[in-house]
Amino acid sequence: TFVVGQEQQKVFAHRCVLACRCQAFRGMLSQGLEGGEDPPSSVPPQGTFILGNVQPEVFLAVIEFLYTNSVTLNSHIALEVLTSSVEYGLQDLCELCVKFIKDTLSVEQVCEALQVSVSPVGSQRVKNNP
Repeated sequence: TFVVGQEQQKVFAHRCVLACRCQAFRGMLSQGLEGGEDPPSSVPPQGTFILGNVQPEVFLAVIEFLYTNSVTLNSHIALEVLTSSVEYGLQDLCELCVKFIKDTLSVEQVCEALQVSVSPVGSQRVKNNP
């Protein structure tokens, strides 16, 4: 169980799916295990993970991607999902976000997109995908 955002929305997901699809979640879920590299089936049940700095809609998009290898984006969350995809090391999700942003970027979003592109997370992404 994850408690996400200031709203403290509960988000449920299968640990085995998250651990199999994402190295960052595998590490998070295996904290406390010796070596930390145990297969997902050996990850013991743990308490709730609190992710207060992520909007629920953004986290749900990441979870959707992990389950389906696709994502439903809109202009309100695309940049934040891009940032999360880089933080979680989800290259395919990152590419989907970049494509969506390139296809839908509007005048209203240019400043925000520019801020993301010059952040440490965004600048690395821009270098890798001109």
